[in-house]
Amino acid sequence: MSSRPLTPTTHAIEVEKPKGFTFRPTQFTFLQLSTDGGMDARPMSLATSPTRPHLEYAVRLSDSAYKRAFAALQSGDEVGVFGPIGDFVLHETRPAVLVAGGIGITPFKGMAEYAADNELPIPIRLAYSNRIEDEIVYREELGALEGRNDRFRVLYTLTRTANKEWPGPTGRIDRDLLKEAARGLEDPIFYVSGTPGMVAGTFRLLRSVGVPEAEIEFEAFRGYE
Repeated sequence: MSSRPLTPTTHAIEVEKPKGFTFRPTQFTFLQLSTDGGMDARPMSLATSPTRPHLEYAVRLSDSAYKRAFAALQSGDEVGVFGPIGDFVLHETRPAVLVAGGIGITPFKGMAEYAADNELPIPIRLAYSNRIEDEIVYREELGALEGRNDRFRVLYTLTRTANKEWPGPTGRIDRDLLKEAARGLEDPIFYVSGTPGMVAGTFRLLRSVGVPEAEIEFEAFRGYE
């Protein structure tokens, strides 16, 4: 077990992979913690690839008992892992456009690791929205993956930045950013991950520009306490 802050508002843990545990890139599990109110298990996306030797989880911090327990985990602490669950996984033979908001990046980090580790021949583009630059989760890791995999590219946008030196686009993910992310890709699948509102808005936007419903997959991160 290891624990670390990712940004001022997010935190990650790494857990030793249970013997015989396998999963697809990238499913979720239930993660059980001991909290002030007793044992509690919540659905959590895996933030790492099945090719890696550990399991990783990340959350946006809050004052809930579960989030406090998550952030307080230390080396030697035990957690319960139940799963894997879900069909929100990378199709290994088709181009991918990943669309993430905030902590919704977690399954996409795992997908990008998987693609790099296995040298998948498919292009993968990530459109990633955060409020401010300091809140970009896994920025260093995503940059390293871009360096390892020339088929992987990240397009960032910030929704609330006042930094005039920010070199990228600002505002929510829109048609122009999605068009840029999909440029040159033949028959891509769109994967969307974030809050329910972000996922619903992106789904409507993709449908409005002619993306078939069958080519959109999504995972909504509900704001549990």
